[in-house]
Amino acid sequence: MLASYNQTEIDFLKSLNDWELEKILLEFSPMERMTILQSLLTPQPTERDKDLRRQREKRSEAARIEIPDVVDWNRRQRCLADPELFLKTYFESRYTIPFGPHHHRMIDTIVSRAAYGGRQAVAAPRGCGKTEVAKGLIAYLILAGMCRCPLIGGATTALAKRIYKDVQDKFAKNDLLLADFPEVCFPIRALEGAPQRAAKQHVAGKLTSIIWTASDYFRMPDVEGSEYGGVKMAYFGLDSAFRGFNIGGDRVDFVLLDDPETRESARSYDQGVDREEILDRDIAGLGSQEGNMSITVLTTVQNCYCLSYRLTDSKIKPAWNGVRFGMVVSWPKDMDKWKEYVAIRHKDQSEGDEHGRNAIQFYLDNREAMDEGVEMLSNHFVPVKLEDGTQLVHSAIQQAWNKIADTDMESYQTEYQNDPSPDDTEKQTELTAATVANRISGREKNILPEPVCKIGMGIDIGDHYGHWVKIATYGNAIGDVIDYGIMEVSGYVKGMSQSAKELAIYRALLDLHPKVMTENPADFTLVDSGDGDHTEAVYRAVNNIKEGWAASKGYSGGQFHMPTITGANKHTARAFEHCHAKKQPNGIWLYNVDVEHWKHWLQLRFQTPPWNDEGQRQDGSFTLYSPTDIREHQTISHHIVSECRQERFVDDKGWIRKWIVKNRNNHYLDAAALACCALGCLGMTLIQENRPEPIPMKSTAPLPTQTARYRQRPGGWVPSRGNLWQRRK
Repeated sequence: MLASYNQTEIDFLKSLNDWELEKILLEFSPMERMTILQSLLTPQPTERDKDLRRQREKRSEAARIEIPDVVDWNRRQRCLADPELFLKTYFESRYTIPFGPHHHRMIDTIVSRAAYGGRQAVAAPRGCGKTEVAKGLIAYLILAGMCRCPLIGGATTALAKRIYKDVQDKFAKNDLLLADFPEVCFPIRALEGAPQRAAKQHVAGKLTSIIWTASDYFRMPDVEGSEYGGVKMAYFGLDSAFRGFNIGGDRVDFVLLDDPETRESARSYDQGVDREEILDRDIAGLGSQEGNMSITVLTTVQNCYCLSYRLTDSKIKPAWNGVRFGMVVSWPKDMDKWKEYVAIRHKDQSEGDEHGRNAIQFYLDNREAMDEGVEMLSNHFVPVKLEDGTQLVHSAIQQAWNKIADTDMESYQTEYQNDPSPDDTEKQTELTAATVANRISGREKNILPEPVCKIGMGIDIGDHYGHWVKIATYGNAIGDVIDYGIMEVSGYVKGMSQSAKELAIYRALLDLHPKVMTENPADFTLVDSGDGDHTEAVYRAVNNIKEGWAASKGYSGGQFHMPTITGANKHTARAFEHCHAKKQPNGIWLYNVDVEHWKHWLQLRFQTPPWNDEGQRQDGSFTLYSPTDIREHQTISHHIVSECRQERFVDDKGWIRKWIVKNRNNHYLDAAALACCALGCLGMTLIQENRPEPIPMKSTAPLPTQTARYRQRPGGWVPSRGNLWQRRK
C-alpha cells in the first residue's frame, strides 16, 4: 500500500512517464490504484507549511501542562474540615494574631450562611482584621465546595476590586496551596501572569477553559477528576449597576459585602436608602430560583442612621441577624483613674512629650486598680519601644485609652465599639429626616404597643388632599405612629365655587371616617378647620360624626394665648395642655392649638432614642411602625422635619427662639402635631425626671349632641338624604 511508502517512493512514482506508471498501477487493485493516484495529485507541503506545522506543534506543547500530585492529602483534608485551621495553615503570614471571639463568630456565621443560606450582618471594630478573614474564607468556601459562584462586594467598585485581586493572588502565589491543591493552582501558576495563554492551555489535549482576568471575573480550570472546574468569582461595587448579574449563565450563590458604606454615603440618608434597596432587591434577586443564596455583610457602624446601623439592629432589620462587637467588652471599674491618665497624657503632650511618659508611669503604678473589671475583645496590643528602651504600651486597654485620649470617647465608641451616640443632629433643636425614618417600633402597621393605650389622631385639610396621622401612646409619653395616610378630596377643580369646594371636603371627611375608625379607632381626633376656606365643611363633618371628632384651629408665631377661665366663661371654655376649647355660637367646640409647641414637642419625641441600654423603651420617645418597604416612611419623615425651632443666646436677652419653615410640604407634621395635641387633651404629658407630677388635665370638652346625619350602606358610610346644606347666612 502507498500509505506505507515514504516521501522518496512517492517522488519516484512522480518521475515515471505515463506508460511506466500505468504498467506499475496494473499490479494493484482498482481501489489501491485510486488511492495512489489521489496521493500523487495532492500537493505536497512546502517548507513554509512544514515550518508552520512545527510552530503549531511547539505552541501546543508549550500550552500542555501536567498536574502534579497532591503533596499532603491528610493536611488538605484536615484543613477542609476546619476553616480556622485552613486559614492558619495556608495563610499563616496573614493571621499572626490569635483569633478573638469576634473572629470566631465571623468565621462561624460566614461558613454557616454559605452552607444553609440566609442573611448575616456583622459589625466589628476598625482594624480588627475582618476584611482579611473574609478574603481567606472566600478561598476556603471555594475549595470546600460550599459555593461555586461567589460575588465580592464593596462600597465602591475600586474597593471591591482590591478584595477580588487579593483572593486571586491567594490561588496564584501561595506555594503551600499549590502543593495541596495542584488541580486548582498549577494551571493558574502555569499562565505565568499572561491571561492570554489561558485560551490554549490543555491537559492531555483537553482544554482547561480557565479564565484569569483582573478586570472582570475568573473561572477555575477544568481538570479531569477535579470538582473545582467551572467555579467562578466576580466583584461589584454598590456604586455600579449589576441587577440580574450572572456569569456565563451561572447565578450567584454567595455574596460577601465588605464595608458597604463610605463616610459620605453613611452621612446621607438618601444614599443609605438607595443602598438598602440594592441589598433588599437587586442583590437578593441575584440567586437562582432553585438555589439558596446567602448574603453576609461585614461592616463598622458610623452613626445612628447609616445602613450599617440598620442592618445590625435586630429591631429594625431582624432578617439580617445583626451582631455588633466592641473592642472593649467590659469597661474598667475605676473610670476616674483612666480620666486622670488621659489628663496626664494631654499635659505631657502639651509640654513636648508626645509619648506621655508620665501617663505611662501612672498606669504602671496603678495598673492593678485600672485593669480591674476590664474585658477586651482581643488582648493583642503593639508593645512599641523607643530607642532608650521605654515601652509605650503595656496592655490592650491602655492602647484603647490612648486612642480615646488622642481623639475623644465619642469617636472611639463609633469606630471601635460600634456604639455611636445619638447623631449630632439630635443634640440640636433641628431634627433630620434620617433620624425620624430610623425610629422604628418593630411592629407592623396598626399593631398597638400596649393593650391599654390612648390613641389620638390629627387631620390636616388641603384643597386636593388631606393628611392624617394616628398615634398610640402609653406610659410616660411613649408613642407609636401606628398608621397614617392621605385623604383624597374627590371632585375638586381649581376655580370651583366655595360652596362646591366645602361640599367636596365634607364628603371626603365622611368617607375617611369609617376607614380610620374601623381598626384601632382614635379616642380623640382633631380636624384642622383652617382660616375660613374649609371651616364650614369641617364644622358640619364633626357635627355629623361626633364620635370623638372635633374641629381645631392652629396658632403660631406667638399668637397663641391661654384664656383666663372664670365663672363667666367656664361653660363655654376649657383649658388643656397648650390648647383650649371654646364653644362657638353654632354649638361647635373649636380647639385652639398652640401648633408650634406641639410640632416642637413631636420633634423632641423623635429625637429621644427609643431604647435604653437594657433594651427598654425610653420615656418620651416616639417611633414609626415597621415598614414593608424602606421608602415607605420617606415622605412622612421629610414632612416632620420641614419646620424647626432655632434657638440662639443673645447677651442681655437670653435665649431667642425662632420658628423656621424649610419646606412647605409639612402636612404630616401638621397632622401629627394635632394628634399629639389630641393626646394632650386626653391627659398625656411627659413627666420629666426630678420634677413633680403635673396636675391631671381636665376632661375633654363636650362635643355637640345632635343626631349624626349619615347612615351605613353595604358600600360604606354615605350621607343621609337632605344632608346637603345651605351656606350659613
